Amino acid sequence: MHQGASPRHLTYRLLLTSLWATLLLLVVEAIGGWASHSLTLLAESLHTLVDSFSTILSLVAVTSPQRQMGREVWGHGRAEVAATLILCAFLGFTGTSLLFIALSQMLKTLQGIADPFTVSLPIQVLWFTAAMVILTISLGIYASYQARNLNSLALKLNSHHFLADAWLSLTMVGVLMAIWQHQLWLDPVYSLVLLPLVARSLWRVLNDQLPMLLRPTAIAPEAIAHLVTQVDGVVQCTRIRSRGMVGRQVWIELNLVLHPEFLASAEPIGEQIEARLRHQYGPLRTRIWVEGAATQTYQYLRPDPSYPRPPLEEG
Repeated sequence: MHQGASPRHLTYRLLLTSLWATLLLLVVEAIGGWASHSLTLLAESLHTLVDSFSTILSLVAVTSPQRQMGREVWGHGRAEVAATLILCAFLGFTGTSLLFIALSQMLKTLQGIADPFTVSLPIQVLWFTAAMVILTISLGIYASYQARNLNSLALKLNSHHFLADAWLSLTMVGVLMAIWQHQLWLDPVYSLVLLPLVARSLWRVLNDQLPMLLRPTAIAPEAIAHLVTQVDGVVQCTRIRSRGMVGRQVWIELNLVLHPEFLASAEPIGEQIEARLRHQYGPLRTRIWVEGAATQTYQYLRPDPSYPRPPLEEG
C-alpha cells in the first residue's frame, strides 16, 4: 500500500483484490465440482457466489458518484436490485437441484443400491481448492485489519461477512480430503448441510444492504423542515433529500431561504442546523444551499470545488 494514497482509494483496491480472489475461487469450485461430480464443491461454489455479490455491493458503495461526501453512504439503484433478484432466482433453482440430487443419492444408499455416489475427486482439484481457500481467508483477515485502520464501513461489512463463514470453507477442505480417502457418503451429506447455510449467508447480505438498495428517504422531509425552520432567520426549507440509515450514517441536502437580515450569518446558521440535525438523528453529513428571501442567489455553506452542485429535486 502506498502511504500517499487516500483511504477511499485503498479501500477500493482491497475490495477489488478480494473480488478477483473470490471469483477465482468460485471458478475453481464450480469447474472442479462439475468435473468431479462433487456436490460439496458445487454447493460451496454457491456460497462463494454470495461472497462475490457482497464484495460487488461494497465496491458499488465505494465507487458510486452519488456518494459526494467522500464516505460510504449506502444507496443503490435499480441495477443492483435487478442483480439481487437474479441472484436469488439462480441460487434458488441451483440449490433446489443440488438438494434433490443429494437426497436421491442418500435414498439410493438406504435402498442398498450399489455405488450410488458419482463423485471422483482428483488430488489436483483438492490441493488447488485448499490453496485458494487459504489465500482468500488470509486476504479476508488482512482486509478486516485494514478496515479498522481506514475506518471504512464498506470494507468492514464485507470482511465481517466473509470471515463469519470462513469456517465453512475450512471444513469443506477437510470433507474433500475425506472424500479423496473414499468416504464418498460425505459428499451428499455435507452438501445438505451447506445449502441452508448458503441461504442464511445470502439473508445476512440482504439484511445488511437490501434496506438501502432502493435509495429510500432516510428521514421524512417534513420532520427535517420542521426542525430547521425553528432556527432564527430561516424563512423556508425546501428541496430536502436524505439517504442512508439513521443511527449509522445519513446524508442530507437541503435548500434554505433566509431573511435578508440574516444572510451575513449564513455560516453560523448552517452550523446550528447541522448540530440540531445531528443531535436528533445521530451521525450525518449535510450539504446546505442558501438564498435570500428576496433574491435567487445561491450560496453553498461548505464549498468544495471537487464536487459541483448537483441539480436539486423537489423533496
